[in-house]
This record gives sequence, structure tokens and C-alpha cells, in this order.
Amino acid sequence: MARDFSRRDAIRWASGAAMATTFLPFGGKFAAWSHPAEKPLATRLLGRTGREVTTFGLAGGNKVQWDLPGDEAVQIVVKAVRAGMTYIETANNYFLSQEKMGKAFGILNLKPGLPGYDHSLRGRLFIATKTGLRHSIVRDGSEPMGRSSGGGKLALEDIERSLTQFFGDGKGHIPEGAYLDLMQVHHIGGKQDVDAAYEGLENPGDKSLPRVGAIACLLDYRDGTNQTGLNPKHRKWIRHIGITGHENPAVHMYAIQRDTRSILDTLLVAVNPNDPHYFCHQTNSIPVAHAKGMGVIGMKVFADGVMYGLKQEYAHRPGQSVPTVGQPDKLPYQDFIRYSLNPAGMSTLITGIGLIDKDDDPERDQLVANLAAAQVATPLSRQEKRDIEQTVADLHGTRTNFFQQPSVGFQPAQGFAVKRMSDNKVKLQWHSALAAGDPIVRYEVYRRHERISTVPFRPQTSLAPFEVVDNSAPKGHSGGLYYKVRAVDEAGRHADTNSAKA
Repeated sequence: MARDFSRRDAIRWASGAAMATTFLPFGGKFAAWSHPAEKPLATRLLGRTGREVTTFGLAGGNKVQWDLPGDEAVQIVVKAVRAGMTYIETANNYFLSQEKMGKAFGILNLKPGLPGYDHSLRGRLFIATKTGLRHSIVRDGSEPMGRSSGGGKLALEDIERSLTQFFGDGKGHIPEGAYLDLMQVHHIGGKQDVDAAYEGLENPGDKSLPRVGAIACLLDYRDGTNQTGLNPKHRKWIRHIGITGHENPAVHMYAIQRDTRSILDTLLVAVNPNDPHYFCHQTNSIPVAHAKGMGVIGMKVFADGVMYGLKQEYAHRPGQSVPTVGQPDKLPYQDFIRYSLNPAGMSTLITGIGLIDKDDDPERDQLVANLAAAQVATPLSRQEKRDIEQTVADLHGTRTNFFQQPSVGFQPAQGFAVKRMSDNKVKLQWHSALAAGDPIVRYEVYRRHERISTVPFRPQTSLAPFEVVDNSAPKGHSGGLYYKVRAVDEAGRHADTNSAKA
């Protein structure tokens, strides 16, 4: 199988990275961690944010979230930035991650108001975090939905916590000029998460509302408005708003379809070669986000390390890291990266880092190796994609994505309904079918056994249903007039709705 980056390429890239820098000289033990000016990293547009980001970014999980000997968490963040990576992401619920990033940002002169503040470097970076809190206002005495490891209950508390930990003193001070490039509503897993986050969005200033969701608050702090009453100083602490999730693509689609004002700029979602064996993001939520103009960020590339032997569980203690760069007799790490960067609309990938090397040896440094592998130039062919999926199934098994819902199979168009409009006119409406591992290519509309219309598939980006009008519906057909919609995928499989009588 052809690869854009071989081991030799990675070594050559890493060697060059130690020789020159696009940034100012950097002293001490971090001096070698820079990227050569003559060899810019690959970037992609992050949807309608208009920002170009490197195709590989740093996740705030794995070692970044722990207090480790030699402050390895800080070393990893500094190394990532000095290597030229521009997309840096974590979450309020990732243990010590924001604190460790804040310490690294101090080393990198990324704290506004302090001597030596590097305004240019800050402008090149795209720094993202997440809130697991669903509400911004609760007036009815009920418990707000969601969780923050900082103990906060409402979304503004997480915004303030992120800013002080990244750019302030970690104790509440937020310097003038501090901002987040992206704040995401974290771990959207059910419709109740979406409904809570959107609650009160149309009239957030109505003080009779029992609750107002997180999105209204994030919007105020993005736009400098005070619709919620929570932003009296009209701060602009957020540049963009997004959502994340890895369980249920249908819920992500619902969240995007509810977004009538194009507030959501990004979707962070799980993607790896076993995705098609589960409720598949590549054929469901990712196409909807891409069609809506959102930037897509991929995560769980190595299934939280399960692909290389870790237990199927979320990290909750130090030491839950893969101590190698790939493994013999397994799928090469480069192919995991190439595969996960392949879906249309994918802007960048993030992975946690469990191993770095002071000499930048890609055989002992996951950051260097993965960054090099992300310098992909060509998309995978359909056969290459299939080959990678099959190799993973053979060598790693398919029961890896413990964080993802099992496959629901190819599901027919949802909410199918028919209505006779006049003697010879019948209106048919439906919502998107749900794909399995192969993308849907078309809908076929049948009147009894006759196909009367073919509709090319397009992602459903709003709650408005798809619609076809049968203008030649026979009147008074003996036995009744029955319709159905058939969804057809790229593999030629089909899923039919139940027949409905006009």
C-alpha cells in the first residue's frame, strides 16, 4: 500500500526540524523543537472559521493531563507548538490539562500583558477547549445538566476557568486580550444534551424562562452582546463555537440541523478504520457538518490506544499510554493517520501523546511521527480505504471503539409521511436515512411497484424534510394508493420505508 510518508521521510523531516525555526530562537531543553522555515507544514481550512490549521494537532488528553516527572506534560505542549502545530485542544474535564497548557503558554510567551508576549505566535495558534456544562442560567431550582471537573455548574464558569488557567494566574485573573479560538459543547450524546444546550436561545433575556442553555451564553461571549445578562462588560472572549461527541451521529446531525443561525462552526468527532463497524460518523454526521460549512476535527484515531493494546476504558490515571510508535505486525501508524484525514471536510486530527524523545527520533517520538504522517498529499482511493479497514479488522479486531454506539445497520428514511393534496397530487416527505459503513447515494420514490422519482442524496442540514410531489397520482386506485421511499447506498444495498397510503 502506497504511503505519502515513509520512516525515512519522517527521520529526514525530524532532522530538518531541529535545524531551523519559523519562530524566534528558543533556549534550553526546548531549543531543538521547531519546524524548518523552508518546509511549511500541511494545513487545511477549518470550515467557515476561515482559519488554516495544521493537519495534525495536539489533544489535551493522555500525558498532557497529568502531573508527571520532569513536567512532561508541559514539554509535550511546548514541543508541539515549536514543531509548528497550530491546532491545540483540551477540555475543562481533562484533569490538569488546562493548567499544564497554561504553564506551557507561559514558557511560550502566550500570556497577554506579560513582558515578551508573542502576539504573532498567538495569532497563528488555534486554541480550543470544551465545556461539559449544558446550561448558562437556572432559575427554577433544578440541577443544571452537565459536569465540570472545576466544580462549576454553569457555562460561564467554564469559560472563565479556561481563560484564567490558559492565560492568567489560574486563580481567577483573566488578562486583557485573552481569548479562546474555540469553545465547544462537550460530549453531545443524547437529544437531551442538544435540547438543554439550545434552551432559551431565541429569547435568552426573558427572565421568566426557568433555564437558558449554554449556547446563548457562548454566543454572548463570542459576539460581545449581553442578551443573557451574563456579559455586562460586552467581552469577546470566544471566537468560535462548536460541538463534540463520539457516541451517536444521529444526535450530532440533530444538533447541526437545529442550528438555523449557523452558530456552530466545528464538529469534533471520532474517526478511525473501525468506524464503519459502528454507528458510522463518516457516512452520517461528518457529511452533514461538511455540507453546513463546518470544520471537522477527527479524534480517537487509535481508539484511545485500544488499537495498540490498551484496555477499553477512558483514561482516569497516569500510565494509560501506548509506550511505542506503532507496533510490529500491526497496521502502521501512518495508515491510521492517512485514513482518518481522508473524509471530505476533515480539517485536522488530534491525538494525545504518550511518548516523546529529546532527539526527535520518529521511532521513539509519537508527536514527531504522527505529525510527519499527517503531511498527506493525496486522498485514499476507495480500494486503499477498504484495504486499511480490512487490515485493521484482521490485525486489531473490530471491537475497539468502546466509546461509540454499535452499528444500527442501514436505516431507511426517517419520518416518512404522505398527504393527498388534490385529486391527482400527493406530497411525500421524509427525513434522512441513516447509513451503515457505505455512503448513501440516492433515494428512490415508489408508487406501489413503480419508481416515479429518483432523488440524489444530499446531507440534511436543517429540520426541514425532503419532499417530492407526485403530480400524476391516479384517483380512486383500487386497493388504495401506497408509496414508499428506498434509500440506496454506494454498495448497492437498500433500505425501504414502510409503505404509506395516500
